[in-house]
Amino acid sequence: MAERREQEKPLAPATPAIVFVEKLTPFPAAEFISRRRKRCLKCCGCSAALLLIIAVTTLALMLTVFHVKDPAIKLNSVNIHGFDKLSNNTNALAGFNLTLVAGISIKNPNAASFKFDEATAGVHYGGALVGEARAPAGEAGPRRKRRMDVVVDIMVDRLVGVSRFESDYAAGILPLSAFARVKGVVKITEVIKRSFVVKINCSFSVDFRSQVIRDRSCMRDLSL
Repeated sequence: MAERREQEKPLAPATPAIVFVEKLTPFPAAEFISRRRKRCLKCCGCSAALLLIIAVTTLALMLTVFHVKDPAIKLNSVNIHGFDKLSNNTNALAGFNLTLVAGISIKNPNAASFKFDEATAGVHYGGALVGEARAPAGEAGPRRKRRMDVVVDIMVDRLVGVSRFESDYAAGILPLSAFARVKGVVKITEVIKRSFVVKINCSFSVDFRSQVIRDRSCMRDLSL
């Protein structure tokens, strides 16, 4: 009977489970976003400043070092030798030539050399070509001026073949015109380079008696 009562005795309640609830720290969203935004602004600012520096430097180089300027040609002097032997006697002039020496200069304003091919020159009288010559190829250094003498043989038989020669000889004044043509290239880099053809046309008069060049006038031309 006693055993039966013990069996009917209610069981002790189970020990309640202890649940630990961890207190989560709130996520610092605002602070994180603020820091990230500052980093992005700094990165964008540095990139923009770098791009600006590159753009300004490139522009400065394009306007200075990389800017290709036009070369110029100039006639500095003209001298003609042999006028003391010139006469209106056609028979005495057979095989006789005058020598014209033209001093020209090529100015190169660029930061790279202006390399030019063989130059051509000629002399006209009364619309007829009475002499021509070629000058050797060369180079005008960076921001330098290259001087050269072009020697042209004027064929007197062509001079006397012009209808106005006798009247000009009697007046003692021979009007001539001369030209020079130079073709070359300015090469800054393999990509930045330009070709030029510089030309000059001059007119002048030669005094037979004093052998002085008078009324010299020149016009320069440039083509790409």
